[in-house]
Amino acid sequence: MKIFKKIAIAIIALIILIVVGGYLYFDQKFTPEDNYLTVKNESGRVPITWLGTDKNVLLIPVKFPDDSSKYYMQFDTGSPYTLFYSNSIKNIKGISVKNNRAKTSFQIGNTQISSDKFKLFNNDKLDEENDSIKIIGTIGADILEDRNTAINLKGSQVAFNLLEKPKEFKNNLSDFKFKKRKIIIKAFLNGNEEKFIYDSGTSAYELLTNKEIWKQLKSPNSKVVVEKAKSWENTLTSYTANCKNKLLLNSKEIPLNEVTYVEGFSEKQYLMMKFSGMTGMLGNKIFLKNCIYIDCIDNKIGIN
Repeated sequence: MKIFKKIAIAIIALIILIVVGGYLYFDQKFTPEDNYLTVKNESGRVPITWLGTDKNVLLIPVKFPDDSSKYYMQFDTGSPYTLFYSNSIKNIKGISVKNNRAKTSFQIGNTQISSDKFKLFNNDKLDEENDSIKIIGTIGADILEDRNTAINLKGSQVAFNLLEKPKEFKNNLSDFKFKKRKIIIKAFLNGNEEKFIYDSGTSAYELLTNKEIWKQLKSPNSKVVVEKAKSWENTLTSYTANCKNKLLLNSKEIPLNEVTYVEGFSEKQYLMMKFSGMTGMLGNKIFLKNCIYIDCIDNKIGIN
């Protein structure tokens, strides 16, 4: 009997060790390096440029000193870093590259952003759709960290590094988590409180979730729209169906008209979603009639 007790204790201890070890492994795997941005001044209202007929990509205009060319960067809150596309910046004199890192200073409106540690992404082949507009990188969630930001999707404007809270949000804020530079929102769906990541990089979608939740939420007999798209190194296949539902965030009802699941994500992305307990990712499409205020100092969020 004592032997069985010892075996049981040993098994329990092993399970605890595996669980704790797994948590530490994934925690470290998804923890971004320190924020390398220096951000100065309030941006003012910066116009958003949309790429694609379905507002597939949210672009922000950026400018470099002594350079009259027009450049754009995708605003992607799903990326923990602001980075440049290596093949797109080769002819920009204001950017120097050494040891696979970029050094530069640029402006978004009146906000000045600088670093000597910008990451580079090797974009071997650019989409033909982008040839007429110079997209040189990604503005990541690091620009939000320890700062206040207003993303007015309804008015196609964004304001970075705000010094004061907009008046319309002072009594309309709820808690959120900015964990590992992911915007984690709690909202009610079908009467249950769920956790979602707000990812402005999934611009053309309302809710990206897994296949099981997709089946539960989609309307019966809804036509399924199948599309293929390129996301970083991966080719993704999306399945979008109609949905008659709503999210409730701090008494604000947000209609949920479409739900999507995607095949082709990397193993790391699947693990991140499973490990974090997320119901899914909210893209820009669900907020196109709203303005989002994100306070990463006090971890408060408001949606009007």
